[in-house]
Amino acid sequence: MKLSRPARPRTASAVVAMFVAAGLTLVLTGRAESASPTCRTSSAPSGAYTVLVCLTQPASGGTLVGDATVTATVNVTAGTSPGVAKTEWSLDGQYLITDFQSPHQFTISSADFVDGAHVIGVSAKMRDGYVTPETLVTVTFANGNATTPTNTRQWSVPPITARAPQEPFVVAAVGDGAGGETNALNVTNALVGWNPDLFLYLGDVYEDGTLTEFKNWYGGPTAFFGRLRGVTTPVVGNHEYTGNTADGYFNYWDNIPHYYSYDANGWHFIAIDSTSNYNKVAPGTPQYEWLVADLAANRSPCTMVFWHHPLFSIGSEDPAPRMQAMWDLMAAHHVTMLVTAHDHNYQRWTPMGAGGVPAADGVVEVVVGGGGHSSQGFLSSDTRVVKTNKSYGAMRMELFGNRAELHYHAAGSTGTTLVDSSTVSCKGADRLAPTSPAGLTATADDTPTVSLHWTPATDNYGLTGYRVYRDGTALADLPPTATSWTDTSVAGATAYEYTLDAADAAGNRSAPTPPVAVTTPGPDTTPPTVPGGLTATPSPAAVTLTWSLATDNVGVTGYHVLRDGAVVATVTDPAYADTGVPPDEPHRWTVRAVDGASNVSAESDPVTAVRDTVAPSAPPNLRATDVTPGAVGLAWDPSTDNVGVARYQVFRDGSFLTQVSSGHTFVDDTVGTSRRSYTYLITAVDAAGNASGPSNQVTVTTPDANPPTAPTNLQASVLGPNRVGLSWEPATDDFGVAGYTVYRNGTAIGTTTGTTFTDGTALSETSYAYAVSTFDAAGNSSAPSTPILVTTPAATPFVAVADTYVKASSPTSRYGSTPVVRVDGDPVTNAYLKFTVSGLTGEVRRARLKVWVAAGSSSGFAVRPVADSSWSETLTNWDNAPLIDSTSIAASGRTTTGTWITLDITSLISGNGTITVGLTSSGASSSSYGSRESDTPPQVLVDVTS
Repeated sequence: MKLSRPARPRTASAVVAMFVAAGLTLVLTGRAESASPTCRTSSAPSGAYTVLVCLTQPASGGTLVGDATVTATVNVTAGTSPGVAKTEWSLDGQYLITDFQSPHQFTISSADFVDGAHVIGVSAKMRDGYVTPETLVTVTFANGNATTPTNTRQWSVPPITARAPQEPFVVAAVGDGAGGETNALNVTNALVGWNPDLFLYLGDVYEDGTLTEFKNWYGGPTAFFGRLRGVTTPVVGNHEYTGNTADGYFNYWDNIPHYYSYDANGWHFIAIDSTSNYNKVAPGTPQYEWLVADLAANRSPCTMVFWHHPLFSIGSEDPAPRMQAMWDLMAAHHVTMLVTAHDHNYQRWTPMGAGGVPAADGVVEVVVGGGGHSSQGFLSSDTRVVKTNKSYGAMRMELFGNRAELHYHAAGSTGTTLVDSSTVSCKGADRLAPTSPAGLTATADDTPTVSLHWTPATDNYGLTGYRVYRDGTALADLPPTATSWTDTSVAGATAYEYTLDAADAAGNRSAPTPPVAVTTPGPDTTPPTVPGGLTATPSPAAVTLTWSLATDNVGVTGYHVLRDGAVVATVTDPAYADTGVPPDEPHRWTVRAVDGASNVSAESDPVTAVRDTVAPSAPPNLRATDVTPGAVGLAWDPSTDNVGVARYQVFRDGSFLTQVSSGHTFVDDTVGTSRRSYTYLITAVDAAGNASGPSNQVTVTTPDANPPTAPTNLQASVLGPNRVGLSWEPATDDFGVAGYTVYRNGTAIGTTTGTTFTDGTALSETSYAYAVSTFDAAGNSSAPSTPILVTTPAATPFVAVADTYVKASSPTSRYGSTPVVRVDGDPVTNAYLKFTVSGLTGEVRRARLKVWVAAGSSSGFAVRPVADSSWSETLTNWDNAPLIDSTSIAASGRTTTGTWITLDITSLISGNGTITVGLTSSGASSSSYGSRESDTPPQVLVDVTS
């Protein structure tokens, strides 16, 4: 039921005046998003509680462009709250929208209104009936609208999916749901989940069906019922009307008519405005008379009428007896069913005729008002009611050409539950013709015949057959399953025109197809083309021929195969195996094509072949030409054949390996595995496939190509100045380790078969890097081991046994007991050093002289041999000093005080014995060096092979 509401101020200025008179403050900031909410407090007449209503957005003074969110809060600040029933909103004192649940918010489309200042108001209706005074804010709409926009669009029935006769056409229906509540969301979620082909909304958008309520509670493209707008055909309910107008309904639905009809998948649908506001349901009114004409013109046996108010109801809402005349009219035309809402429940009534009398061929009324805006019970009972339910839910109907399968589903937050199912049969006379067959084609051949093909027609009840017309005269009746037919009664070289129609059991015939014209051909005198690409492949059993397909203006029917000019076979496929050809002699073949009119093409180009039964000779002298770890090269001498060798087959270890053409008598086999034996043989094959006996066998073994592993855990021990001991962990090899190579500073110094090695050629006071690699019997070497670093100690020195120096300027002076020896070039001063080398057991590898610089010079000294070592340091002077050789074996260069000078004198020492060296200088500055009487005596260091 829709109640009238009290009048409100009609203009924005009047509302602002009320706002100021009430003592409220307008917060004008120009930035709605940052301002404080506007609030108003009031008390219930009983004084039992106090209510604070705050309009939280938009802020007063803000400017709105396009869509904007409007929100409010309602709080009882004192006393006991009876609960909030709903909030009602106004714009400029005119009713705008009702919100039935918290949070209290909606979207206002400011572009639907004229630009300028507007006042938005909100009041709360408490559950005890108390209505608070409005809380008001002033805002400005700015969308470029100098006047209130007018919707001039024209609604039309949306595109409807066509279903095959055996497929269900799914139609969903419900009303009384568009109020924005959670229950409505549950119902619309179920509807969307069904993905219906068509949705019937049966009226009522709450509370007054304003355009703002339509956009919020019926919903936009992603909300509530609006998600199905693309497949929806609605009717208007009483809640959309205010007086005799329903502006929100007609604006939202683009000026939809009050009543209309359409056909979909064999059903006729009729939408009626059943409201008393419109009140055009009685005979003589435009809507009633339109319905008379529409039902008279309807050719479908299945008709569904839908409007808002039920004629029959046992619910809380009163029935609508004003609809009786329309009901009786529908019953007279055997309408299948009437779908209504208004009562917020579900009712399914038995089929009834005129006056509501039960009748098997009557109209079935269903009430589907559980769309989500409150639920209503039942106030009475009626024996004509088959099923009732007061759960929120919707109707899912599966429509076929002769019936409707009805399913009412209750909808909740967790899904749907099937409440009721039934089948309603169509009772109207079938006046609906089948669709026309589609895609008729006609093809003529020179038999002569004409072949027709088409795509099947459809019918709401089913086809009974097709009729073929030639040149306007019925020619043949065909079964409903036919999609092709051949006319064998035509003459050659004649033009014909064909059409086709479909029929159903009621005698309805479809419109004929568009005519198709065809002309049959005259006699065929054109031969096929010559077959091309003839090839002959001989074998011992046959010569196999293949060729390319020939073509013909009508069609090739076969081929003649000729051997040596005589036909030996007629075939339909482009291939033939001639098994009857005599063997071991050449023969000639050709092919020609034949069509259905016995036209024969010219012969193809000939081919010559021999059915060869003689095998080639076995390939002689098979031999291995090259054997590496990964490959084997083979060669052989050519075979002979009566016709010719075509190829050679290579076998390895008894299995086929590869083949090479007859021009090749060699092959390389990549084996990939070293140190393995392979056995090879060869056979020769001719073009007919005759194979020779095997060649001689050749067995080869590939060498080992796999290196050993590198030694690990290399260890070194210094055994003396000239001796280093090495040890390591054994390496491995697939065929066995043969030995190890020892490297010193990257140079091989020896090999061993064990895992130890002693280097007896090391020099003292020298750093070495040792590494070891592994080698096997095939000469493969591993990578070197990780190197190890060693430094040898100094050798035991031989200290001078005598030393002195002599001066030319003091020829008789003796200096053998001084702590230094001197060297000078002016005056000439020479030093003598004598050493006794003993205890050497190996070959001398290096000898070094080491002297301490007591006083250095730029010229330093040279070391020269002295052959006579019989001198005495206590007796030797310039006059009796032994002769110093003129050959210099070493030179110090500049000497620096306080350092050791070490020079190589290996050439002077070959073993044990006494040697003398002389130190001379050509420079003009004197230098001195520690003598054996000092703490830093001259030394000789000798390295020997150990």
